[in-house]
Amino acid sequence: MASVDLIGALGAGSGVDVKSLAQSLVDVEKVPREKAINSKIDDQERRIAGYSAMMLSLETVKTAFQKLNDATDFNAGEVTNSQPNAIGAVTTAAAVPGRHTIEVLQLAAAQKDASNGFTETNQSLNGGNAFSLKLTKDGVAQTAIRVDDTTPQGVVDAINAADQGVKAQIINTGDPGTPYTIVITGAIGADGNFSFTTDDASGTAQVDTLTFTAPTANGTISVAGVPVDVTVGQSAADVAEAVRVALIAADFLTDFADRSVTSGGTAGTLSFQWGAADGENPLISFEDDGSTGVTMAKTSPAATPFVAGASLTDVNLGATRLKDAADSSVVVDGLTVTRSSNAVDDVIPGVYIDLLSANVGAPADIRITRNTSVIKENMQAVVKAYNDAISDFGILTGARSDDETDIYSGSLAGDSSVRRIKAQLRDMFIGNSSTPGSAVNAFRDLGLDLDRTGVLSLDDKKLDAALSNHFDDVVKAFSANTNNQSEFGVANRGIAGDAVKAINDLISTRGTIMQQSESSQSRIDAYKLQLETLNLRMESLLARYNKQFGLMESLVGQTNAMRESLTSTFEGMMAMYTKK
Repeated sequence: MASVDLIGALGAGSGVDVKSLAQSLVDVEKVPREKAINSKIDDQERRIAGYSAMMLSLETVKTAFQKLNDATDFNAGEVTNSQPNAIGAVTTAAAVPGRHTIEVLQLAAAQKDASNGFTETNQSLNGGNAFSLKLTKDGVAQTAIRVDDTTPQGVVDAINAADQGVKAQIINTGDPGTPYTIVITGAIGADGNFSFTTDDASGTAQVDTLTFTAPTANGTISVAGVPVDVTVGQSAADVAEAVRVALIAADFLTDFADRSVTSGGTAGTLSFQWGAADGENPLISFEDDGSTGVTMAKTSPAATPFVAGASLTDVNLGATRLKDAADSSVVVDGLTVTRSSNAVDDVIPGVYIDLLSANVGAPADIRITRNTSVIKENMQAVVKAYNDAISDFGILTGARSDDETDIYSGSLAGDSSVRRIKAQLRDMFIGNSSTPGSAVNAFRDLGLDLDRTGVLSLDDKKLDAALSNHFDDVVKAFSANTNNQSEFGVANRGIAGDAVKAINDLISTRGTIMQQSESSQSRIDAYKLQLETLNLRMESLLARYNKQFGLMESLVGQTNAMRESLTSTFEGMMAMYTKK
C-alpha cells in the first residue's frame, strides 16, 4: 500500500510544511553527529590501508635480507676447470681462493651381472614350482627371497620387491634363440659386490617354534603383518591361539599351500611350518602396536632346520660379469684418496668434486677465485629496500593529500607505532651483529652510513675491502654461518637472520602491525554500531515530531474551522440587523 501524507492531507492546517520542518529539526541534530562518526570511520579505514602499505614495505626489506641470511647466499667461489669432461666442481661458502690439481685414477662403479638367456619373459622355470634365491652382499648373506611367479619376470619382481640393495631388470638382447636376460645392478662402490644362489625347494622346509607372553594392557599386536587384538586377562596360551586363528585366515598362509601353523607342544607356543621355497631362516615379523606387553620369540635353533635343495639348472643370475664393483681413486694435490662414490666433497674445503671420467697422467687444473658481484648487489638491494621503506613511512605519516583517491598519504599521521617500528628497522641495520666476526661486528664495518636525513648509503670501496680481506667475518656476521634458519626460537642468527625474524614478528598475523590493524577494524565496527544507534534514535525522534506536529495541525485546523464558523454567524447576524 502506498504511504499517505496524513499531515499534508489535513488541508486545513497552519499552512506550514510541518513534515519538512520535522525532518529539518532531526537533521540539525543528526547530520553533524553522523558526519563526525563517518569521519572517524574514514580515518580508521585509512589507517588499515596505511598498515597494509607499511607491511608491504617491510616485506620488501625482509625479502632483501633473505638473500643474505644463509651461508650459501655467500657462495662467492668461481671455478675455472681445465677438464670439465673429467671432473665437475662447484663451490660453497667455505671455498677459499687457490689452485688445485686433480687426477682421476678410477671411477667408482656398481657391480652388474647378467643371467643366462631365456626364450620368453614368461618362460616357466623350475618346472613351474616355487623356489628361492639367496643374495650375499659384501660377504653378508641376506634373507632368502621366495619366487612364486616362476618366470624370468617373476624373478625380477621378487628381487625388486625384497628391496635388499640390488635392482633387477629384463633386457632384450636381440639374440635369436634366448633374447631375454636378467641384469642385476648393485650399489656403487667396492662394498656393493654381491652374488646370488638358487634353491629348487627340493630340500627340507624349516619349522619354527614361536613363543608368546600374556598381555599387560589391551591393544593390538601384529604377526606377519596380520593384526591380532589382545586384552588383559588373556594367558599366553590364549594369545597364541588368537594368533593361530588370525594367521590361518590371512593371505600369509592361504596364498601358500606349503605353509601351516599349529598349536605348539607347550602352552603359549605355535609351531610354524614354512615352505621349502621360503629358504633358510625366513623372517616372520612381530609388532606390538598398542604397547600391550606381549612378546614373541622364535626358538633357535629351529625345531626342524632347513636343508637346502639343489641349485636351479635353468637359472644362473651370475652367468656373466658385466662390471665389477669398485671404489673411486683420485689424486688431489698429490694425495691419493679413495671413496665409495664419484663424489668427493671433503678434500678441498668448500669444493664439491664430481668425478666423470679417468684422466690418468693428465691431471685437471682447478682454479678457485672469488666473485663477490652478486653479494654486493644483494647488499645494495637491502640498503635500497630500507631507504624505500623509510620514504614510504614518511608518506604514511605526512600530510593528507587533497586527492580523494589517495588513501595512503597521512593515513598514519601521529601514530606512535610507526616511530617504534622505524626505530626497530634502523637498529636492524646499524646495530651490532649477534654473531660478530673478529674484524666485522656490524653492517657499518662494510661501509654502511646513515646521514642526518635518515638515508642509508653503502661505500663501495669499503665493501670491496671487507669482502676481500674479511670475507669469512662478513659471512658469519650476516648468517651466523648457518643455512635454512628456523624462524622460531631465540638463537643468534646474524644481521640478516635476526632482521628476517624481527620483521616476521612485526608483520605476522600475531605481530604488532596486524594488532594495530585489527584494533582499527574494531573501532570501525564500534563506529558503525554508533551509526545504527543514531539512525534508530533519529527515526524515533522524527516519528515523535511528526506525531506532535500532526496534533498541532489538527488543533490549528479545528481553531480555524471554529473561527470561520463564528465569522459566518456574526456576518449573518449583522445582515439581519442591517437588513442587507
